[in-house]
Amino acid sequence: MNFTLSDVASAARSALPVGQDVELTGVAVDSRAVHPGTLFVAIPGARVDGHDFAPDAVARGARAILGQRVPPSLPERVPVVVVPEPVPALTALAVLLKKRASFRLAAITGSSGKTTTKEFTAAILSRRFEVARTPGNQNSAIGFPMSVINLPRIPAWMIGEMGMSAKGELSRLSRAFEPDIAAITNVAPAHLANFDSIDEVAEAKSEILDGLRPGGTFVANADDSRVAAISKRWPGRVVRFARFAKSDVTADRFERMETETRFRLRTSAGEVAITLPLPGTHQAVNFLAASAVAISAGASIEDCAAAAPDLAPSPHRGEFRRHRSGALLYDDSYNANPASLRAALDTLSGFAATRRIAVLGDMRELGSDEDVWHREVGKYASSRTDHLVCVGELARYYGEEAVDLGFPRQAITYVDSPEEAARLLDGMLAEGDVVLFKGSHAVGLDRAVEMLARAATEA
Repeated sequence: MNFTLSDVASAARSALPVGQDVELTGVAVDSRAVHPGTLFVAIPGARVDGHDFAPDAVARGARAILGQRVPPSLPERVPVVVVPEPVPALTALAVLLKKRASFRLAAITGSSGKTTTKEFTAAILSRRFEVARTPGNQNSAIGFPMSVINLPRIPAWMIGEMGMSAKGELSRLSRAFEPDIAAITNVAPAHLANFDSIDEVAEAKSEILDGLRPGGTFVANADDSRVAAISKRWPGRVVRFARFAKSDVTADRFERMETETRFRLRTSAGEVAITLPLPGTHQAVNFLAASAVAISAGASIEDCAAAAPDLAPSPHRGEFRRHRSGALLYDDSYNANPASLRAALDTLSGFAATRRIAVLGDMRELGSDEDVWHREVGKYASSRTDHLVCVGELARYYGEEAVDLGFPRQAITYVDSPEEAARLLDGMLAEGDVVLFKGSHAVGLDRAVEMLARAATEA
C-alpha cells in the first residue's frame, strides 16, 4: 500500500523531519529487499544492526529510514523518523494502514498446518472475494506487519498467519490487528524450550482470541482436546471442524490414494465431494480447517469443492520431486514437531513402494524432554518405514528406539548433515522407492532434496 512519511511519524508518535514528507510504496527490514520508494526499517539485533545497512538500503532506492537514530554515512537528503523502538512503530504503521483500508482479517495459528491452512483458505475464499495473504511464513512481530504494509492492493479479506515462540507474542499481534476470524489448527509439542508444558503452549495459542473483534468467529479444531477446551471457554461464536468429534465442518467417506485424497465435506449447508490432489489425512484436516474459516467468511461449500483440485503444497511442505533413479522424493522438510512428523510417516506408509525410506532430522525447541519426544517418534517410525536415515545429534534417538523395538540395525544410517544424507541416497535409490524428508527447519533437509532433485535434471 502507498503511504507517506507523515503517516509513519503519526503512527509512531514521532516528529516528521521538517519539509521532508515523501511518498512511500512499501517497507523492508533487509536492505537486499529494498526497491525504489521503500521505507527501510533499521532494527538492531543480537548479531547485526540494521542501522549499519541503511546506506546500502538508500543506494538500492530506499526513500526514508525508520530507526532508533540517524544512521552514519547517510545522505542528508534522506529523511529519518527516529523512535525508541522500531518494531512497535512498524506495527503501529501497519495498524494505521489496515484501518484506513478497512479490509477484514482472518488470523490463523497452530503448532502445525497453519501455513498450508492459510494457503488453502485464500484459494477457497478468492473464488468469491478479493483476497490477500501473508507471504510464506511471515507470521512474526516483524513479518506480519510488513505483510500488511506491503499489500499490493486493498483486499476484501486478508488471510494472515500468526506465529509465536513465547507467551504474549500472539496477544500483542491479535490486539493490534483485531481479526474478524481467529483459528487454531491444533496444539502439539512445539516451542517447548520456552514453555514448561503443552498446556502452556495451548494457553499461548489461545492469545489469538485476545483481539478478536466483537461478533467475530473463533474457528476451532474439535478433535484437539486442548483447542476444544479453549472453545468451550470462549463466550462468542465458535465454528468447529473435525474428522471425528461433533463439529460444524467435517468429512467422511475417505479414499486414500498415493497422490490424492478423496472425501465428502459435510456442513449444515449440505455436503459435497472433494478431491484433494495431496496425500495424507493431515492435508484433509488442513482443508477442513480452511473450509471452516472460508465458510465463516462467506464462502460456500461449492467454493470449497471448486478450489480443491487446484491446491498445491507450499514449498517443502509436502511437495513431490523425482530422483534420476525414478525414486519419489516426498519433501516435507520445512519443519517438524512430533505430531507433524507422525502425520508425515503415516502418509509415507500409505505408498505401495519397494522401499519406504525416512530421512529424519532433529526436532528442535522441545525442551528438557527432547530425547523422549525423539524416541517416541522413533517408535512410530519403526513400523512405518523400511530404512531410516537419521540426520543430526538428536536424530540418533530415532534409530536407537527403533532398534530397541526390533527394527533391523542394518536398515538405519546415521549422518551428520543433509549433504551427507544426499550423497548416501544418491547411490542407493532405485525405481519404486519413496523417500520422506522431515526435520526442523534449522537442520536444512531441503538441501538434501535439492541435491537429489538436481541430480535428476543433470542425468
